[in-house]
Amino acid sequence: MKSKMKSGKLYKVGFRKSTRRKMIAGLLVVLPVFVTYFVIRFLFTMIGGILSPVVVRVVGPYGFAPNSKIDDFIITSVAFILTFVALYFIGVVATNFLGKFIINLFEKIVNNVPIIKNVYTSSKKLLEIVSLPTTQSFKRVVIVEYPRVGMRAFAFVTGGLKTKDGVVLSSIFIPTTPNPTSGFLIYLPEQDIEETDLSIEEGMKLIVSGGILVPDRMELDTDKPTE
Repeated sequence: MKSKMKSGKLYKVGFRKSTRRKMIAGLLVVLPVFVTYFVIRFLFTMIGGILSPVVVRVVGPYGFAPNSKIDDFIITSVAFILTFVALYFIGVVATNFLGKFIINLFEKIVNNVPIIKNVYTSSKKLLEIVSLPTTQSFKRVVIVEYPRVGMRAFAFVTGGLKTKDGVVLSSIFIPTTPNPTSGFLIYLPEQDIEETDLSIEEGMKLIVSGGILVPDRMELDTDKPTE
């Protein structure tokens, strides 16, 4: 009787664990889908809503007035496409001589306004960092001793420089977690840098996830050639 009761308890515990694992597995499948759907829906509504009033005014004289959800969806879709077309032409204008002159004049005016200056400058720098291709902004993923000897931090090599004495230093960007757009910039000689075989995307996932999304295997190269 005792053995049967014991086996019954083990069965119940195993059933509960199995059920919980399957529920979590199902949640991990469904939740990202819902999050993606709501994010896309939010962006679609927000971006399309910018020019929706303009589209309604243009088509209004032709007798078209939105009176259903389908009409609203069509207008939002047209406005969504027009927004990207407008951004493209704004980019074309911004890259020519006249556009650059106008932007520089606008930024000079904005930089003289205390509060607006900080908001505009911060948002512009953030967008510049995010929009930079990874092949241009980050060269490779490395490990350095930071913030003290004995502690290691993942970092990205962004470039390098040479001192007057002829010493070559690599510029190392150490991002913060989970926001990799802020961090610390230090300069180190190559012999103080440990190479990894991680790609830029893998390194970014590791930083943003706080170490949760780590690769199954990582190779370290601590052997530096002596010059």
